[in-house]
Amino acid sequence: MAKAKHHLISLALVAAAACHAEEIRGRVLDSSHAAVARAWVTLYSQGSPEARKTRASDGGEFAFRQVAPGAYLLSASAAGFAQSPPFRVNLAGGQIESLDIVLDVQRVAEHVTITASGTPLSVDSTAKAITVLDAADMDRREEFSLAEVLRQVPGMRVQQLGGPGAFTRLHTRGLRASDTSILIDGFRLRDAGSPQGDASAFLSDLLVVDPSRVEVLRGSGSSLYGTHAIGGVVQVVTDSGGGPLHGEVSAEGGGLGMFRGLARMGGGALGGRLQYSAGVAHLNVTGGVDGSDRARNTSGQGWLQYALRESTRLSARLFATGAYADLNSTPFAGPDANLPASGIIPAIPLAPGQLALADAGLPFAWGNATFAPSLNDPDASRKAREVSSLFGLTHNLSPATTLRLSYQALTTSRDNRDGPGGASFQPLFNNSAVYDGRIDNAQGRIDSQWGKRHLLTAGYEFERERFTNLSTDQNPDPASRVFARTSVSEASHSVFAQDQLRFFDSRLLVSLSGRWQGFALNRPKFEGGAPVYGSQALETPPDAFTGDGAVAWMARAGTKFRAHVGNAYRAPALYERFGTSFYGGSFFAYGDPRLRPERSIAADGGFDQYFAHSRLRVSGTYFYTRLQSVIAFGALQLGRDPFDRFSGYLNTRGGLARGFESSAEASLARGMRISGSYTYTRSQERTPIFDDGLLLSPRIPRHLATILVTQPIGKHAEITSDIALAGSSVTPFYTGAGTRAFVFPGARKADLAASYSIPLHDRASLQLFTRVENFLNRTWYEDGFRVPKAWAVGGMKLVF
Repeated sequence: MAKAKHHLISLALVAAAACHAEEIRGRVLDSSHAAVARAWVTLYSQGSPEARKTRASDGGEFAFRQVAPGAYLLSASAAGFAQSPPFRVNLAGGQIESLDIVLDVQRVAEHVTITASGTPLSVDSTAKAITVLDAADMDRREEFSLAEVLRQVPGMRVQQLGGPGAFTRLHTRGLRASDTSILIDGFRLRDAGSPQGDASAFLSDLLVVDPSRVEVLRGSGSSLYGTHAIGGVVQVVTDSGGGPLHGEVSAEGGGLGMFRGLARMGGGALGGRLQYSAGVAHLNVTGGVDGSDRARNTSGQGWLQYALRESTRLSARLFATGAYADLNSTPFAGPDANLPASGIIPAIPLAPGQLALADAGLPFAWGNATFAPSLNDPDASRKAREVSSLFGLTHNLSPATTLRLSYQALTTSRDNRDGPGGASFQPLFNNSAVYDGRIDNAQGRIDSQWGKRHLLTAGYEFERERFTNLSTDQNPDPASRVFARTSVSEASHSVFAQDQLRFFDSRLLVSLSGRWQGFALNRPKFEGGAPVYGSQALETPPDAFTGDGAVAWMARAGTKFRAHVGNAYRAPALYERFGTSFYGGSFFAYGDPRLRPERSIAADGGFDQYFAHSRLRVSGTYFYTRLQSVIAFGALQLGRDPFDRFSGYLNTRGGLARGFESSAEASLARGMRISGSYTYTRSQERTPIFDDGLLLSPRIPRHLATILVTQPIGKHAEITSDIALAGSSVTPFYTGAGTRAFVFPGARKADLAASYSIPLHDRASLQLFTRVENFLNRTWYEDGFRVPKAWAVGGMKLVF
């Protein structure tokens, strides 16, 4: 908010700071002007998302050395206090800045975000709808996966088709799973081998390992982040380390046969010139929902940053996962006699006794059931691996201008295996479908402050992606055995620019951005199968142009009004262009190399209001998104398709999603914190997915609500209740009368986490904790897949 507000907000920093070209130093104090020992202090450069972090001494003193002249954001946090509001520090040679801001206990935290613009900003200084979940939020909830962390975000539906390790979708503001872009430290995380080229295939594998925070931008973001950012952007920011050596080692276990171990550490060396952090986690589930849903995951995440000189920094980041999961059969519809002749079908599962028989492969009776939930499939499994390596160089060309050069190498691999065992339709022989992807991304950008009003950004990005699909089976007849490989690659070039403007002493904020992306598609290679695309001339995919504008007005009464409008796109995935499938020894072509990008336009507007000296924050946003053109999978007219497909990917009309999201956060007496949200969404298709013409969008409930309550008990204990509610939604099922809509009641998920800390000495503690998932023991189904009822884990954590 406005600069004067920093002296009024309830959580703040007191720093008598001497700011030189080489150093920023000061003290962290509480509201009584006593020193706050061992507080964390973070320094953000205006032109770079990379942060420097240090820890204050027992007397509250901190120092950043070898700081280049320029503009910075400074923020502090400490146990028992909310994070301080970030404030601006402008460094010039020999200049001294004195600040008098106090840490307070009772206030709503203000965070720094980099996702709204690609540069560090206070959340209160952006004109877009942003949610920031920091590491402390995740620790209080004792969450171990990214999907569970995101359940509290307004307007976002998390749909997990089973227990830990099961396939997971994110639906932002009533849109499809592929409309949310996932970033790790500013670069896209996606699977070049997945049908839509998004990150959905790997969402279930993303564990909480070594993050500093997770940021969620709701609304179009393609002008900054390119493809897939139609409904929003989720960014995981790796902890940058810094300060004295610190970390934790934890172990937990319990229900579903689950065990998890985590070790992470961070620190600094060489007088603060070197910062590092690293973490590794292992998850092992031996039982799962039905007692035979095994899942394993080993993940690592780390960051290294070295200052060659005060104006030049090198950085490297690694993010890697290796996962395995047993798969269940896809739920299927009951006999036509159990289904109403028309209209939406109520989803009635098999009775528990009959479900047990079906799981065992024995004859069962349908009764009045309309669908069979996910039955055990003894020979279906998934192995997955992803490795993302990021290297960067940041150089301050001048106090006002920063150059960033970055390169990311991302490799992904999935091996889906199945066999003749299990219910419903199964292959005759054991088979394997391997999807390997590789994305190389190089980016250069310049951020420059022009006067007091303009922060300009301009950049270029090159991306090359490759996709290989190998399909094999174990047909006992060697002559009929399948061995088919498809390989295809594509390159793209992007140019982007942004101007962030401030007027009226930063009370009026305006952001304008634009992006152009051009594509070059290479001819695919085929081995085995029928090369139906080999004789067709390849057309250059159409260019993508996106633009974005946002404006915010800061009223003097602690009120911010904001509006955001932009268009977005999704480039056709390589599988959508050249995808094939083999089933029962037969070859099927699904792709169309002529596909055009998906396009959309979105707008939202809302407000953020503070009350009671920033102890209460209320927000409301109306949103509207029109999918102008999308890529769908559907039936094709025989004889009219140049690739002789009878079904496959095609361009078609899109849909519409609009609604209202509201949220509130309060810091009450005795450290109690309460937050909650409610979202109303109406989504519909322009081209029906269901054969009876129903235009409802699948999997999108009209109502979403969240509640999060944290209550400290004394100095060492804390309890957190985390509740996520969803209304009913429809899911497509194949029946004898075609694709019909089954309506499923929504989730009623309530979790409870509790912890107790035992101080070992002034720099270490032992924490005992427990987490109860779905403690109300509710039963619901996600797309017909069973989810766990009440289960719990307990563990201990050494924090140093």
